Order: sequence, then C-alpha cells, then structure tokens
Amino acid sequence: MKLVLAKAARAATRNAERLRRAGRHRGVRICALILTVLCAIGLAVACADRVSDSCTELRTCAIADAGSVADGDGYQPGSEADAPSDAGPDIAIDRFVCDPSKEPKDEPCVLDDTLGVFVASLPSADAGTEAGTAIVSGDGSHLRPYPTIGQALANLGGRTRIYVCNGVYAEQVSIATSVTMYGGLVCSTGAAGPVWSYAGGAAQVNSPSPAYAVSVMGVASGAVTIEDMSFASPSATATGASSIAALIAASSVSLRRVTLKAGNGVAGAAGADGIAMANYAGVAPSGGPQVWNSSPTFTPVSGGPGGVNKCAQYGNSAGGHGGLGCAAGPASPGLGTAGTAMPPAPATMPGRDGVSYEAVLADGGTNTTDNDPGADGVAGEGGVAAPAQAYGTLSPSGWMPSPGGDGAPGNPGQGGAGGTDPFYNACTEGQSIGGGGGGAGGCGGAGGKGGGGGGASLAIAALNATIDMQQCVLGAGAAGAGGAGGAGQDGQAGGAGGDDVSLGPVHKPGAAGGNGAGGSGGAGGTGGISVGILYLGSMITSDMPTNQGIRLGPPGAGGAAGAAGKHSTAGVLTTGVDGNVGAVGVGGTSVAFLKLM
Repeated sequence: MKLVLAKAARAATRNAERLRRAGRHRGVRICALILTVLCAIGLAVACADRVSDSCTELRTCAIADAGSVADGDGYQPGSEADAPSDAGPDIAIDRFVCDPSKEPKDEPCVLDDTLGVFVASLPSADAGTEAGTAIVSGDGSHLRPYPTIGQALANLGGRTRIYVCNGVYAEQVSIATSVTMYGGLVCSTGAAGPVWSYAGGAAQVNSPSPAYAVSVMGVASGAVTIEDMSFASPSATATGASSIAALIAASSVSLRRVTLKAGNGVAGAAGADGIAMANYAGVAPSGGPQVWNSSPTFTPVSGGPGGVNKCAQYGNSAGGHGGLGCAAGPASPGLGTAGTAMPPAPATMPGRDGVSYEAVLADGGTNTTDNDPGADGVAGEGGVAAPAQAYGTLSPSGWMPSPGGDGAPGNPGQGGAGGTDPFYNACTEGQSIGGGGGGAGGCGGAGGKGGGGGGASLAIAALNATIDMQQCVLGAGAAGAGGAGGAGQDGQAGGAGGDDVSLGPVHKPGAAGGNGAGGSGGAGGTGGISVGILYLGSMITSDMPTNQGIRLGPPGAGGAAGAAGKHSTAGVLTTGVDGNVGAVGVGGTSVAFLKLM
C-alpha cells in the first residue's frame, strides 16, 4: 500500500505542476492549487487506514531524559529551534557562579566590594568623580576608591584583597598582614562610577625614600601575594646610604609579574683624620729645675720634678725626678729616677732608656754615661679592611655596609731620666745643688678612622623570608664606592729636661723625654654592592624569565687607605717612629643572587 500511495502522490504532483506551467490565467493557477490539495487529502486518508506497529513511526515513544527524546528526534540541550516553550521543572538551567579564589585576570566577577578594597591614584579621571571634582577621600569601594595603598592596608575590614588601578602612587608601601594585592587594573569612568576590569600592565609605586618602596615585615601567619605591580625606590642621597626596592623580613611572599627597581647607592664617608680626635694638644711638659738653697745652714735641697704627660685618649708618660742635693750612698736620694711610659716604650736605641747617671741597670751594671733620654714610642697597627665578601650587615632596618677598620694610635715616648746630683757621694760644704727633672715623653698621634662602606643598590633584600617569583623584572643601580680611610695624627715631641743654668758649669739637667709615635691610618671602606636578590636565612625560588631579566649596575670600589701620621722632629730629639698606613678597602660586587654568610 505504501508503494501505491507514493505513486499516486507523485502523479498528482506532476499533474498539478503541468497545469501551473500551462496556466495563462489566474483561474487556471487556482485549479492547479486545488488539485494539489485534494491529492494530499486523499493520501492522508489512505494513510489513516494503516495500523502501525512502531512507536517511532507513531512518534509515541517515552522521553528517556529531561530535554532529550529516546528516538533522537526530540529537543536537545543547546538547540534553540527545538527547545520547548515550557521545559518544566526537570529541565536543567545553567546558572553562573563566581569563584572568589580566582584572579581578576581570570574571573572579572571577583572585582567586588565584598572581596576587596579598591585603590585609584589621584588626580585621575579613572578615580571617579564627586560633583564634578576628583574624589580626594574615598571609602575603599569600587565607586569611591581610596587614593593610596596605605589607606587600603589600614582599612581592610577583614578583607584580604586590594585592587589597585593602574596609575602612579607616590608612597612607601608597608605590609604587616596577610594580603593579596592586584594591579594591572583599569577603572574607566562610567555613568554610575568607575568600571573596573583587568587590562594588564602594572600599577606603579614610586617611593619618596630610598629605604624601600615596599616592605613586608613579620607576616608569620598566612602569606603576601603581589601581582601586576611595579615598585621603584629613588637613588640615595645621604653619604653611604643604600637604595632598596623591596625589604622583606620574617614573611612568606609570592610575586607575580612584579617589577622591582632600586636606584643608586652613595659613596661612603671618608674616615676622620686622627687630628680631629687629637690625642694631645700643645707640647709635652718639661722637667722642673733644681731647687737650690744658698743659705749658710747648708740645708739639703731637692732636685727638679719630672714632667707628667697625660694623653687625651691613650697613654701617658712621666719624666724621672732629679736627685736630692748633698746626698750619698748607693740608695741615696741624690740619684735621679728613671723616666716611665704607659704602655712601656721599649729601648730600641743605645743610650735611650730613660735611666739616670750612676743608676743600677737591669743587668746589674751601672749607667756610667749620663742621664739618658727616654725611648721613642712605637707605632700601632694600621686600620684593617673588612674581610673579603663581608660586604655588610642585613637587618630589618635595612643594609649597613662594612666600614674599614680604624688605625691604632701611636704609643707615647718614655720620660727622660731625672738628673743625678753632680756631687753625689762627694758632698762638700757649699756644693749642694741637686739634679733637674726629666722631661715627659710625647703622646702618640691618634689613629685615623676607617672609611665608611659604600651604599648598595638592592632590588630585593630578604631576611629569614620565603619568596617565590614568577615573571618578575628586577633591576639594581650603581653601588657607591667605599670611603677613604682617615690619616693618623702626627706624634708629639718629648718634653725637655729641667735645668737651672744659673748654677754654672756644675749644674746637672734632667734628660729629655722620647717622642710619641705617629698614629696609624684607617682602612678604606668596603665598596657597595649591586644585587638583584640579597638574602640571609631565606628560601628563594624563581622562574627562568625572572632570572634572565635581572639587570645590575657596577659595584663600588674599595676606599683608599688612610695615611700614616709622622713622628715629630720639632723637639730636642729628632728621632721617632711613624705610624702605619691603613689597608685599602675591599671592592664590592655586582651579582644577581648574593647569599650572606
């Protein structure tokens, strides 16, 4: 029957088409249309007589799933043409759910007041407007953002995110709590206020201080994450100061697409010369003259007192006392006493031991030459440079470069011997005159101070921290040179022996004190360092783009050595000892990663 009906339908259709083509008038065309309809009705009637045994043919098969038909000929999800007008409660409807753990670049819906605090720099058209004027104080919402990051940090209100609109922020950012900071955002002004979206790039923080542009301190619980931000510290200006972009201590920090650039360090201060902290002033005291009595009673008279020299900072010296007049015997007070110094001055030249005439020597003999001048002082050590690779000290306060060591002061000269009475052991009436006191030894010159260390340029300084960096850019500038060591002060001349020349040829003066040694020069300061990541007690991880993107400046040279002070030639004696020259400072280094020991 199917075959018969199909043939009939095709024949009716062909006849109708012939009539339509042949029709010249409207009536013919209408007849053709009527014929076609009648054929279709006859076909439907014929089909109605057929009993089907297939639910597919009858289109009565049950629905297997909501929104799908078992025979594949029903509504399919996503097919707008076939979608039923009333799907009913069993049809699943997709609803968008915001994931608050996502970043703004991946999920724009997280740019919401409930999740974070908003910041936009001023003046800026992007910061929003209030009565046609730029907002100068906001509430941290996306419509009224704060103008500074510092305000946002102080007003988190339990939220853990800060959204920063791209712009320039002239501030130091100090973080002391767990927080995530997102830059790379634009906040275009819309009819209802700023419209926030992720655009890439970076929000720029320009610190007014070289101490740091961003610091993270003591975030023991949680972590700090910073993305799409740029931090720059200016070049230092104070002597020996450093420029640090990021200072991180006792915290865990993750950096993503962050730029950190430090300015230049400044050369260290020159060490002060010894004369600025002089160990003496004026001349060393001379010994006193004999006290002679010409009374007819022939009363014994005293010898002159020795000069006493107390140095301003280091050392002292005293001349020996002159012997008493008209005295006899091996233990007689008619013998002059020896000059002294503290610390003692070793006798390095014959006849320069500060011992009086006729005094018993250390070896048991007797001094038969004269009342001896004191020995000259010896020099101290020159300033020592900081050890190699001991570039400085890192603390939560920042970086302190290593200075050069100070030069030691010179030692004082020994006091001269007190004069022995010329009539010792041969006292006769009218010949009691005594001896003059010995002059004090000169003080040693003060040592020069070490030069200051050169300031550093550090992109990151990390102390007891954990830092992970991905796709970051680090830059350090030029480091400062170490300061020159200070010169040592010249030594002081010894004082003259006491003498009363009115006594004529029989007088016996005290001996002169030895000359103090010149102070030694200070060492030059350590050169500054230019480093990408300087760390102590920290774990640092970074990806290849970060490592390859570190740019460095030149290191600082070590400071020049301080000159030695000279011994004096202005006194009675012209001998003496110069100080020692200080050491040249150690040069700095320029390296991407530097681990402190």
